[in-house]
Amino acid sequence: MSGVDITQIDAIGVETVEVVLSEYGPDLSRFPTEKQFVSHVTLAPRVPTSGGEQVKKKKRNSASTRVAAALRMAALSLRHSHTALGAYYRKIAQRRSGDIAVFAAARKLATLIYRLLRWGQPYVDEGEAAYENRYRQNRIRRLAATAKQLGYHLTPETA
Repeated sequence: MSGVDITQIDAIGVETVEVVLSEYGPDLSRFPTEKQFVSHVTLAPRVPTSGGEQVKKKKRNSASTRVAAALRMAALSLRHSHTALGAYYRKIAQRRSGDIAVFAAARKLATLIYRLLRWGQPYVDEGEAAYENRYRQNRIRRLAATAKQLGYHLTPETA
């Protein structure tokens, strides 16, 4: 119906696709950016402020939360997945908590769905090992930059 196979994204099943297409249809051109789409789906982090101070009472969006609930359910299934998205979920759950990891993974799924429906950009899973390797290289780069700011130089150990 949409012209692309959304189920090629890990953790996205037919039921989730039905919810997304029933709410938004196959054309997401009314959202110029993926950030606006994610915000409309209510998966963007939001801290309400007024006058520079955080407001205690959160206001509800008028957007439907059916899509957000479906994407959170799909993200929850990534917990035991041996894919790059599964590794992403576990890394965030390890650092923060499971609730935050579900929210972040659902947000990532929403951006992947937007890219697929709007631009036809295919999803290719890089694999768990490639994700872990990329994460490790980025972490080493950040540590080296921090050490350099402090006046140190890192050298890798040879086994």
